[in-house]
Amino acid sequence: MGAGPVSGGVLARMRRAVWPGANPLRRRTDWFEPIALLVILVAAVVVLISSFVVSQAVLRDHLARVNAEHIDRHPVSAKVLAEVPGESAVVRSVRVGWATPPDPPRSAVIEVPTGTPLADTVPIWVDPQDRPVPPPRTRSEATQAAGTAGAGVLLGSGLVLGGMFGAARWYVGKRRLAAWEADWARVGPRWRHHLP
Repeated sequence: MGAGPVSGGVLARMRRAVWPGANPLRRRTDWFEPIALLVILVAAVVVLISSFVVSQAVLRDHLARVNAEHIDRHPVSAKVLAEVPGESAVVRSVRVGWATPPDPPRSAVIEVPTGTPLADTVPIWVDPQDRPVPPPRTRSEATQAAGTAGAGVLLGSGLVLGGMFGAARWYVGKRRLAAWEADWARVGPRWRHHLP
């Protein structure tokens, strides 16, 4: 005697596990999980598209800034004039001077990491007005900012959707248990008459 044919395949079993179908014991709350699953799947697609759009917008914006900074800023070699006393353990301040002919010589106080050995000259970046500025950002920094923005949208949306789904499941489960208790309160006394 062999086993009878298996009714349906893996997909059919999965569909029955998710979709309540025509089960006579089905309650209205049993429709919540498949509908919520469908809503979560649609929301996940929307979140994926949104995170891609956000990351691309951030990347365009940062790349435009990177290009503008590379156009506006240029490196110069500045001569170290003196060390400026300071309290920080992370950076130290030094006065440097440079000249970009035909402009007159300039000087400014810049900060360098404490462990950096000071040579006679240090490279600095200046803007079109010949003022010291931070080095221009790189394309990799722009890409990293875009990736962080996209990941932030994904993570934040995932936490919100997961929290909403969990709270809704808790509420529906509570309602389901209350309905079962009410049904048992109605049916239980009738069953007690049939017990030996």
